[in-house]
Amino acid sequence: MKFQFNQKNKRLLFIIGIVVLIELSGYGFFASLFRLIGSIS
Repeated sequence: MKFQFNQKNKRLLFIIGIVVLIELSGYGFFASLFRLIGSIS
């Protein structure tokens, strides 16, 4: 069974991929949040 992507799903997957790459590089929202929490304690 072949799963077909429509244009909306492709765009969503692309955005998710970019967000994941940014987070993994250490400059994302969650990375900044963890750094902030770490600097407080």
